[in-house]
Amino acid sequence: MPLELYSSLWAINGFLIVLGQPLLKWITSKVTSEKMHIYIGNTILLISFIIAMVSDTFSMFALAMIILTIGEMLVWPAIPSLANELAPKGRTGFYQGIVNSIGATGRMVGPVFGGFVVDIFNIEILFFVLLFLLLIPYMTTFVYDRNIRMKRQS
Repeated sequence: MPLELYSSLWAINGFLIVLGQPLLKWITSKVTSEKMHIYIGNTILLISFIIAMVSDTFSMFALAMIILTIGEMLVWPAIPSLANELAPKGRTGFYQGIVNSIGATGRMVGPVFGGFVVDIFNIEILFFVLLFLLLIPYMTTFVYDRNIRMKRQS
């Protein structure tokens, strides 16, 4: 992909984040649970990576980027909000710091790790690793919800 086309993906991402706020507000007014935002947004992210994995044209890759951006718009605001809700009283700053640190670490290590995977194996392996990583929020939220239900029953 030529550099100018790759750069336009980030312009699409930025414009969609700004222009998509009314859509985001509409969705979050209909679905008010942060956990559901994570589930729905993560599902959208999975779909975008599957589309990107099979893309062979720029327009398909751009479509994957648009879908990915919508998923990001749902997931990333919900995670700090959920951490704030779940933090013990007086510890919200600490938990917000952990959430932000984990995000920053991912943005720092992710491209390096991805580059190593692509150099050593190939891009398809990287996509499978990413798809596996995107399954983690489903598992952790399910385990958390199960523990909450068990405590309520006791």
